[in-house]
Amino acid sequence: MTGLFITFEGLDKAGKTTQIARLAQRLERLGYTVTATREPGGTALCEEIRQLLMKKQSERLVDEAELLLFSASRAQLLRGRLWPELDAGHIVLCDRFADSTTAYQGYARGMDLEFIRQLNAYAVGNRWPDLTIFLDLTVEESFKRLGKVLDTTQAEVDRFEIESRNFYEKVRKGFLELAAGNPERIVTLDATHSVEELDEQIWKIVQKRLPRLES
Repeated sequence: MTGLFITFEGLDKAGKTTQIARLAQRLERLGYTVTATREPGGTALCEEIRQLLMKKQSERLVDEAELLLFSASRAQLLRGRLWPELDAGHIVLCDRFADSTTAYQGYARGMDLEFIRQLNAYAVGNRWPDLTIFLDLTVEESFKRLGKVLDTTQAEVDRFEIESRNFYEKVRKGFLELAAGNPERIVTLDATHSVEELDEQIWKIVQKRLPRLES
């Protein structure tokens, strides 16, 4: 039995992590085996790559290296962890995936979209998500939510959180165009809805795609 692969996309503070946790709990209560992970990350090696990508370094990480590191982490995560889980019939929930590379490195960084398409296809190995939930949030609201979190926790910002509003407008445009071009896979939801409302909307969508549980 082939499992179900669901990814979550959106700007920072759109609620991806919260909704993944809530969906995982729902599924586990029904008896499904769930793997919740993130990109970049998800394995020990991929988490090391994440540190290189997210932390501000003394040496500037050039755009081309950034793109290739994201793809390397993706290839490692899929083959080292996610493919075996899916082959076992499990459900995989992932916070970000290849669509983020297209939106951030392609649309926002201005790198060649056709090359990124080919690179994504190579890293993914034709195992694209069965479903992608895009939690759409305006850049203004994303910055507002991020500011509140930083004021409350004094957390250190990462390399991407210091990018400009113009950068994130391009990211959002990328996600919206990807959603418009892939309606069979990407479902767009308004991330300004309450946590509970989004939870119910996501559950209605996911229920239609769930594999049957083995008795």
